[in-house]
Amino acid sequence: MNQNLTQKIQNDFDRIALYDQQGWDHNNHYHHFLLKQLPKPCKTILDIGCGTGEFSRLLAKRTDRVVAIDLSPNMIEVAKQRSRQYTNIDFQLADILQWEFPVEQFDAIVSIATVHHLPVENLLPSLKTALKPGGSLVILDLLEHENVQEMLSDFVAVPLNWLLQTLRNRHIQPSSEAEEAMIEHLRTDKYFTLSQARRTYTRFLRKAKVRKHLFWRYSVVWKKGNIRQVSSAIM
Repeated sequence: MNQNLTQKIQNDFDRIALYDQQGWDHNNHYHHFLLKQLPKPCKTILDIGCGTGEFSRLLAKRTDRVVAIDLSPNMIEVAKQRSRQYTNIDFQLADILQWEFPVEQFDAIVSIATVHHLPVENLLPSLKTALKPGGSLVILDLLEHENVQEMLSDFVAVPLNWLLQTLRNRHIQPSSEAEEAMIEHLRTDKYFTLSQARRTYTRFLRKAKVRKHLFWRYSVVWKKGNIRQVSSAIM
């Protein structure tokens, strides 16, 4: 990935971290869905792009160890401050593209609203290697409309978004600085369409389940075959 773009992403999230107020958003709306996709048992989880650690803390209640990685020093600092009672989270400041992935170490790898910043084709082989046999890869990311039909299908999301923002974020007073920081970040964001996501993930991950969700998101759920299953398929 272009080094200037990587630096901009880091700077953007360093700035965004300063104004985070822990409210409802389009990502944490799907936390429960994502948790349901984790394998059982699930002892070790890698969280890529952990941000302020909100999902990492939920994971820590369900597993022995969470390795949570983010590119932004400010995000990692906020995550550590908010997670002091969770001794089983290992927060690491790192560029995931430069991180040394272990072999078959994680029961699950999760990522929320991060992979659109990354060259997915380069990342997926490393994620497959790092998963234990039987482990699961679970991704939630942003989605670009592909056609008018998809735009129309999301019309219901607009009033529902307003309603949930009103009900769940009543305690939050958004600042102009926070809005400006997010607008600046979104200026360079690019997202998959649903067909692009399905084509890309299924090329690298056999039988990956890619589905569209409300609030302009898609998910990917893939389970790595265990040794017995692979041997049976060969025979």
